[in-house]
Amino acid sequence: KEQQVSQDCAQTRRAGFNASGVYTLHVANMTDPRKVFCDMETDRGGWTVIQRRANGSVNFQRKWKEYKQGFGDPAGEYWLGNEAVHLLTSQASYSLRVELLDWEGNQAYAHYETFRLGSEHHLYRISLKGYSGTAGQQSGLVLQGTNFSTRDSDNDNCLCKCAQMLSGGWWFDACGLSNLNGIYYPAKHNVRKLNGIRWHYFQGPSYSLKGTRMMIRPSDF
Repeated sequence: KEQQVSQDCAQTRRAGFNASGVYTLHVANMTDPRKVFCDMETDRGGWTVIQRRANGSVNFQRKWKEYKQGFGDPAGEYWLGNEAVHLLTSQASYSLRVELLDWEGNQAYAHYETFRLGSEHHLYRISLKGYSGTAGQQSGLVLQGTNFSTRDSDNDNCLCKCAQMLSGGWWFDACGLSNLNGIYYPAKHNVRKLNGIRWHYFQGPSYSLKGTRMMIRPSDF
């Protein structure tokens, strides 16, 4: 059967596609269709993967425009793009699931009941509510919301420049408790790395993780 026109993986799942893989989405108000990875298995499936790190094959040291438009390979490592995520999350209520994997084989996840990204005009400010999960008793993302920063667009709450010091584009706050878009460090070179892929409450402030995924789906799925 042919894939219907879907704007997220939940619609694709409801249309009867239950295999995880790369699908084409037509997000409302975006001119070009987007290829994304849909997770159709985790917790009933229907997840649109918006970020994935697995092996360091894609460089996440990018500028504002690239984080806006998206980059990488939907079958591998990629960032879907802030504009697409803003458009999706501004027209319905979405949940966010963050998955973390360390080099010892431990996994953890963080679930946010509601997740939204503001417009570019609002610096893709993140809004989160309702944290639960196994990735620490507290959230690794600031719940009251922070703006997105890249090395060429410093919007954090620090006099320093977090994106330049810590690398990658992220919601840094005052450099903050997480950065899943940091530098990918291989095994045995992943400790004492403040600019790596980190989630403070999972493996501490300077442990760079092996793998991460961020994915969203409508809250009412």
